[in-house]
Amino acid sequence: MKGQLFFFVAIIVCICAYLYNPKFARDLVKKVFTISHYHEEAPNTNQYKIFTKDELATFKGENNGKVYLGIVGHVFDVTKGRKHYGPGGGYEFFAGVDASKAYVTGNFDKEGLTDDISDLKPSEILALQNWKSFYEKDYKLVGKVEGAFFDKIGRALPLMELYKKQLKKALLEKDLIENDKQLFPPCNSEWSQANGGRIWCTTRSGGIVRDWIGVPRMYYSAGSPQPRCACVRTTGPPSHDLRSTNHKDRGDLDNPNLSLYPNCDDMSESCPLPERS
Repeated sequence: MKGQLFFFVAIIVCICAYLYNPKFARDLVKKVFTISHYHEEAPNTNQYKIFTKDELATFKGENNGKVYLGIVGHVFDVTKGRKHYGPGGGYEFFAGVDASKAYVTGNFDKEGLTDDISDLKPSEILALQNWKSFYEKDYKLVGKVEGAFFDKIGRALPLMELYKKQLKKALLEKDLIENDKQLFPPCNSEWSQANGGRIWCTTRSGGIVRDWIGVPRMYYSAGSPQPRCACVRTTGPPSHDLRSTNHKDRGDLDNPNLSLYPNCDDMSESCPLPERS
């Protein structure tokens, strides 16, 4: 297991080197080891009740009873949210079941209200984890439910391991994307019938506050089939070697993943948006 983790870390470091930010690579290595223990199950499962699906189904708030729901195999007491989860509530279909998949698919029919999340993408797993974190924050954990994630004595099943694996992947991808935006902030853009389109850079474009403006470039990021507009720093050392004193004072302009927009001056902070073919 440790060998696999080391190999995974090595791959991430290579990706980060490609993205020209060694500091982020070091930080991400630390995060990998943190995430590797992300939401590990408590070794003592006896502290929680293990519900069967039939038992959980009795907690739907009928006759003013308690309301429980399951998510990722964990059971939460949501009785205080009865108006939402109890009979007649907008989320009553979540009561008494583990309907993990429906939290991200929005499919609330019988087939959609399932705990089988095996075909969800990492980004969808992250969205599901956000829901689970919400319940962990606002409601009391009362047990686990036998099903896709845990067996009848509360031991994790292969789907739980898949969930953790996909969650780790999603969190790392999210960090890489955020780092990419810090290095190459998205451009501002506008379009009108009269004037067509325009892209431009400011010290706040893309929601990234910084002390430089940059110039628009087509940026081909790793793994993306289409370029996006990025604001590129024009002075100082390149991002992959920020400590360098022997540089051309061109910032990241010489990055091989960048291309100049047609009909745009190479140092202009604003460019016409190319017409769609």
